[in-house]
Amino acid sequence: MLYHLLFPNTDTSPDIRISDNGSSNEMIWESGVKINPEEYDLSNLEFICETLPSGAMTDYAVSDMGCSVISERLKKYFDKLGLKNIQYFPATIIEKEGNTAINGYFASNFIGKIDCIDRDSSELRSRKNKDGEYKAIFSIDKLALKENLVNEEPLFRAAYFTRLIVINEALTNQFKESDMTGIRLVAPERWDGINGEI
Repeated sequence: MLYHLLFPNTDTSPDIRISDNGSSNEMIWESGVKINPEEYDLSNLEFICETLPSGAMTDYAVSDMGCSVISERLKKYFDKLGLKNIQYFPATIIEKEGNTAINGYFASNFIGKIDCIDRDSSELRSRKNKDGEYKAIFSIDKLALKENLVNEEPLFRAAYFTRLIVINEALTNQFKESDMTGIRLVAPERWDGINGEI
């Protein structure tokens, strides 16, 4: 099965951050595990656009803290596709400084980590424990995924480098046929190591 990486399309998707009124600026969005809302104040997830390349908020954007913020339209699309491993928390967007916050967005936590990176075929910097087991990957210059991945979820995070969101071929095709904005799909071997494509 072919896989792609999901990124914001930086040509159209804004750079966003939690606003000064936002209730939480915690690094909790890329762990790949379920977030307990009792542990964090998620009552006011208000984001502000620092750039607005397309003139308006897109269906998909990622904050500086790694939080995927999606539109209600994209959430309904995910629901229609039957994606079960996503937590949603209501969010608002301020498109420009001084504007009123817009409802209809969600801070989204993609749950699930799969050991999918072929470390022998990739070029990366990593750390191992005393037993030689991988603990973390710090950077990747060239990415290769393992062949014959077995995973039931169409969307998941890459273990040891959890900022990478991997999607299967069926979801890739669904995205390509949709009109969702702000999404960039990159083949692993074409990834530039940041948010783009070589």
